[in-house]
Amino acid sequence: MNAIEINYNKSVTIERFNENESGDGESYGPHLSAVPCCIQPLDESYTEDLSGSFGKDSFMFCAVQDIVEGDRVIDGDDEYRIYGVKSHSFLGRARHMELRIRKFK
Repeated sequence: MNAIEINYNKSVTIERFNENESGDGESYGPHLSAVPCCIQPLDESYTEDLSGSFGKDSFMFCAVQDIVEGDRVIDGDDEYRIYGVKSHSFLGRARHMELRIRKFK
């Protein structure tokens, strides 16, 4: 276990957006399960974005894997949308992802 993984205190599910075959519907479906991670709120209050929706932003840290912008994070009853993805290397060896996620109100 590397220095980053010591702080992974949650296990979440990642869902990916899917269009149905006929193209007239869309939904999210399971993509990854039991993803160890750490979620850290950036602020305790909800803020309004340019589209007029209210949300609370957080960072999520996890191992590098197939997670992209637009995916959804499910943490129990909490649901977040991923809108920023970066891969990092901590001290040159501990590769991890830093995801910017938003919980909508």
